[in-house]
Parts: sequence; C-alpha cells; structure tokens
Amino acid sequence: DGEQERGGAGVAVLTKPPDVEKVNDFEKKEAVDKEPIWKVLLHNDDVHTFDYVIDTIVKVVRTVTRKKAHRITMEAHKSGLATVTTTWKQLAREYSLGLQKAGLTSSIAPDKSNSC
Repeated sequence: DGEQERGGAGVAVLTKPPDVEKVNDFEKKEAVDKEPIWKVLLHNDDVHTFDYVIDTIVKVVRTVTRKKAHRITMEAHKSGLATVTTTWKQLAREYSLGLQKAGLTSSIAPDKSNSC
C-alpha cells in the first residue's frame, strides 16, 4: 500500500484558561467576608501603670488613639475586662500576643454582636 500521510493546514483553537489569580483573590475575599469577627480583650491587672497600659495599646494596635486607649484602660480597671478592638481572628491573635509580650493580660473571643 503506497498511501502517504497528507500534511495540511489545520486550524488550531486556543482557549485562554480562566485567570486563576483573580478567582483565588475573589475566593479569599469572600472567605474573609464570611469569617467571624473576634474581640481583642484587655484584662485588668494591678501591676502596670495607666500610662504604661495606654502606651502599650497604642503601640501594639496602631488603629487605637491615645484617647480611646485611655477609655479602654479605664473600662478594664473598673469592670475587669475591656474590648481593645474587633477584627478577624488572625489579626486579633497578633494584637493579643503583642499585648501579652509587653506584660499585659489579653485574650481573644468571638464577637457575638457582630457576626456576619
């Protein structure tokens, strides 16, 4: 059999895959939107001065002003516990650890009043 393969001009269709980066970014944003909000809590202690506590809060949680840090410190002093800020869990952990490293007593808890 003397058949030869024929070469021909074929048409190739290229399809562009979906932009995976954009899809992942969207999914991440959606996941953060659904993530519950956590409170960073400051517990009262009778060891540190008001000024030290206020300065530490302002240094660790940069979104908190001195005025707000003063209110937080007074609240913790009066009632034993105060909310420093609310944020997503990972950042709440970081803030709480930062306060603890400075010698303050801090913890995190889910913010039931602000569930998504």
